[in-house]
Amino acid sequence: MSRSFLISYSARVGSTALIDTLKLIPGFLVPVFEDLDFYAIEKAGLLEKYTAANIHKYVDYIFKEAARKAGPDISVGFKWRIWGDVERIADVLLESNVLVFNLVRADLLESASSMYLSDVVNKDFNAPQFLLRDAETSEARDKILFKYRMQMHNVDTDLFFALLEEQVSIEQARFQQLDQLRNRGCEVVTIFYEDFSYKRFSFLNSFLLRLGHPPLTFLPVTKIAKVSGAFPSELFINRNEILASPRLLEALNKWGKMVPVTCV
Repeated sequence: MSRSFLISYSARVGSTALIDTLKLIPGFLVPVFEDLDFYAIEKAGLLEKYTAANIHKYVDYIFKEAARKAGPDISVGFKWRIWGDVERIADVLLESNVLVFNLVRADLLESASSMYLSDVVNKDFNAPQFLLRDAETSEARDKILFKYRMQMHNVDTDLFFALLEEQVSIEQARFQQLDQLRNRGCEVVTIFYEDFSYKRFSFLNSFLLRLGHPPLTFLPVTKIAKVSGAFPSELFINRNEILASPRLLEALNKWGKMVPVTCV
């Protein structure tokens, strides 16, 4: 019998590509995309209906209704920036036998570099992976890829390190939240962006095995593509200045102590 799943994530970790890939695999059902995220509910004007005190009820409904329609051999799951009453959410996840995946980008420097390119340098692009997916011509795709993979930039180091340190704080709070789920009895498994990006077939087979599915007989190909290169920081003219900064070393040491080692 297959298990349901939930992917906990933050920005720039490949969550969209992973969810889009899972949609292509027989035996998987993804009933929502980012509908439960706080910002999406706020944007939709539904904060009075779905609050921190009752969001767990909506999560419960989604899992149970989707499972009822899909049947026992289907893994129901989605990605979610968890918010609300964590203990009540844990009870919901336990009742539906949900396996929680903690999606992490292990390379903090490249994670922050990717965010800097998206949020500072190319903020007019807004979610470039979707622009790349929806580009109708090869010329349009080439323009997006050139903007993200070829142009060099002189980085505002104060802004870069503020972004990097903010990301460490965000992830620290998220890891503490996942610890609350563990302490409540939920199974939480850490998975890495780098494995999904560069060892996709073995990564997906391990993911499937965890959820009670047979190995893949094909490699699902999503239209969501990686926009930035493997090492976004290589586009920074003053990269050596960043690498030599004590702020980077301090952040990397803190990050190394934080990141869970359990993985599929």
